[in-house]
This record gives sequence, structure tokens and C-alpha cells, in this order.
Amino acid sequence: MINIRHLLRWFETRGLGGAISGSTYLFPVIEVVHLIGLVLLLGSLIVVNLRLLGWGMKHQSVRQIAAATRPLTWLGIGLMLVSGTSLFLAEATKCYDNPAFAFKMVALVLALFFQATIHPKVTSADSIRPAWAKLTGLLSLTLWLAVGVGGRVIAFI
Repeated sequence: MINIRHLLRWFETRGLGGAISGSTYLFPVIEVVHLIGLVLLLGSLIVVNLRLLGWGMKHQSVRQIAAATRPLTWLGIGLMLVSGTSLFLAEATKCYDNPAFAFKMVALVLALFFQATIHPKVTSADSIRPAWAKLTGLLSLTLWLAVGVGGRVIAFI
């Protein structure tokens, strides 16, 4: 049977994880890429979700705003997933022992599922019932906020 701690330690000392761990500048550079992804994701989602909540940009439909911002949303998610995985490889055992990391991963899976399934169905509809629009916007913001809070708390536990 594989010992998970040995596997995580192997990630930290070999390949990409070892290169990041052994470099003075690589970890902070990857963190910057992670933050750029965060800005792209949150910037685009906030615009769409505030519109779903009925706040701002009322001259454009939710569908138009969502279509215009969707590429930025997924670019942000892609940057965050690639950079986040790289950061994890450099600190795998630290993350494994951190309850905030587990919280973030659960929130991330839920947010990605919501973003890939429910959110696009609601935002690409020709007409949206106000209650569904508000619920979708609120859930999306809540899930992504949970991911962000979990990520931020990792440093303090």
C-alpha cells in the first residue's frame, strides 16, 4: 500500500515540485500567475453575478454580459488550476495537513461544478425568472468566495 505522506514528499522533492521548492523566485512568480487568474475569474464573475442580482448594467441582458465575459472566466480558472497545482506540488505535505486546504478543495469542486453546469444554463437563457437569477448569482458569488477564503486561510493554519 502507498503511504500518502511519502507520495506527497516525493512531489515536493522531484520534478516540478522540487524545482519550485528549490527556487528563490519560482514560487512567488507562480503565486503572481495565480493572482492574475483570480483577478480574471472574479472580475468577470462579479460583473455577471451583479447583473443576475439586478445591480448594474441593466441596458444589457445577462446573456450578453455572460457571453462577453465567459472566455475571461475560463482563462482565469485555467490559470488558477495550473498555477494552484504547481503551488501544491511544492508544498504538498503542508497542504495535506491543513484543514483550510481541504475546505478550499471541497469549495473549489463545488464552484467548478456550479460554474460548468448551472451557471451557464441560467446565464444563456433568453429569459430568466428573477428568483432563479438572484439565487444563481448569490450561489456563484458564495462558492467562489468560499474558495478564496479557504485559500487565504491556508497561510494562517
